[in-house]
Amino acid sequence: MTIVGNTIALLFVLSVLVVLHEFGHFAVAKAFGFPVEVFSVGFGKRLFGRKWRGTDYRVSAIPLGGYVRVIGLGPDESTLAEGTSKETHAVGKRWQRGLILVAGPLMNLLLALALHTAVFAIGVSVPAYELEPPVVKIVEARSPGADARFLPGDRIVSIDGKPTPRWRDVQFVFGMNAREKLKVEVERQGARTMLEVVPKPSTKYDLGYVGLLPDFGRSVRPRIAMVLSGSPAQAAGLKNGDVILSVAGKEIRGAPEEVFSTFVSAVGGAAPGPFPMVYLRSGKTFTTRVQPRRDPDGSWKVGVQVVPDLPEIVERFPIGQAFVEGWRRVESDFRMTLSVIGRLFRGKASMRSMSGPLDIAKFSGEAARTGAVPLVALMAAISLQLGIFNLVPIPVLDGGHLFLLGLEGLARRDFSLKVKERILQVGFLMILALITVVLYNDFAKNLPAKWWPF
Repeated sequence: MTIVGNTIALLFVLSVLVVLHEFGHFAVAKAFGFPVEVFSVGFGKRLFGRKWRGTDYRVSAIPLGGYVRVIGLGPDESTLAEGTSKETHAVGKRWQRGLILVAGPLMNLLLALALHTAVFAIGVSVPAYELEPPVVKIVEARSPGADARFLPGDRIVSIDGKPTPRWRDVQFVFGMNAREKLKVEVERQGARTMLEVVPKPSTKYDLGYVGLLPDFGRSVRPRIAMVLSGSPAQAAGLKNGDVILSVAGKEIRGAPEEVFSTFVSAVGGAAPGPFPMVYLRSGKTFTTRVQPRRDPDGSWKVGVQVVPDLPEIVERFPIGQAFVEGWRRVESDFRMTLSVIGRLFRGKASMRSMSGPLDIAKFSGEAARTGAVPLVALMAAISLQLGIFNLVPIPVLDGGHLFLLGLEGLARRDFSLKVKERILQVGFLMILALITVVLYNDFAKNLPAKWWPF
C-alpha cells in the first residue's frame, strides 16, 4: 500500500504543479491573442475533452502533468515528439512570446508563495529548537565543526555575511553547502570571531554536515523514522512515527546524540528475545513483542531506523505576517536553489543532491500520510524548484526558448523552423542525459543493494 500511496501522491503533486505551470503559458497566450491549439491535462492519447473557441481542452492517457500547444511560439516538445509541427512562421511580437514563456515559471513561483503563505497562516508543527537562537551546546568529535575549532557556548551570528538568527537558518545553510568553505561569525564570551568550516557531505542526499548541536535536554526518546519491509518490527506491528518508550522493561530516553546507541544497546541486551516493547502512537500507549534478527556480523536488529523525537511547536501567523514569512521563505529558497544549480554546473555539488521520481514519490507519500499541511509545504518547495529549473537555458525548457528568443533579437530576425527543430533535438538529448543520471541516482538511493547487478 505504501508504493500505491506514494504513486498516487506523486501523480497528484506533479499534475497540480505542471498543469498550473502550463496554465500560466495558456493565460498569457490567450491574453495576447495567440491561437492555442491544445490545453491537455496529461500526455499521450486523448481520452476525452471539449473543443471551445479554437482550443481542444482535453484529458490525456498519461497522468503526469500536462502541456499547452500555442501556435506561433515555434516547435515545442509536444509537436516534435508527435511529428506534427503545423507552424510556418512565428506570430506576434518577440516580447509577447517572451512573456508567454516566462508566465509558466512565474506561475510556479506565485503558487509557491501562495502555498507557503497558507502553511504559515494555518500553522505547521516544527521542532522547537529550530526557532531558537543558534547557541552551540555540543561539538561532535572528529567533525568539521571540531576541526574548525567551534566551542560549546558559541552563538552563530552569521554565515558568509548573512545573519542566522535561528537554528533553522544555520542548518539550512550548512545542509545546502557541502564541500563549500563557509565563513562563520560567532560570538564567544562577549567577543566576536570568524571561523572557517567546510561542511562534509553526508546522507544519501549529499547534505552538508558540520557536527554542531543545540541543547535538546536529556529527556528525548527515539521515534521510528522507517520500518523495513519484512523486518521483525513490521511483523510486530510497529509503524513510522511510533515513539519507543521502553525495550524489555528498560526505559529509552536521554540526549538526542545518545538515543540511537541506547536503543541499539537495549535491543542487544534483550536478545535473543522475544521481548516486550512499549511505544506511543497518536497519544496512546501500546505494547508489542518483538523477535529480533541476528545479522551476519553478530549484532541483533529489529529492522527500524530511529531518530530523536524532539519537542515540537506550531508555527502560526496572522494572514499579513504569514504572507511576509511566505515571501521570506520563497526568497531564501530561491537564492539557495540558484546556488545549488550553479554549483552543479561548476562541478562543486554532487548529482546525488538531485531528487528524481522515486524520491519525490516517497516525500509526497510521507507528507500526505502526515497531513494536508505538510503536503502543501512540500508542493510549495517543489513548485519553486520547478519554476527555477524551467528557466535554465537548455533547449526544450522555457529558459532555452527564452535564450533562443534573445539570439533572434540580437540577429534581428526569426530563425527558420528547421533550425529551431534541430536546436530542440539537441535539447532533448541534453535533457535525456540529465534524466538518465537523475534516475540512476534515484534508484541507487532508494532500491536495496541486492537488487543491483553491479
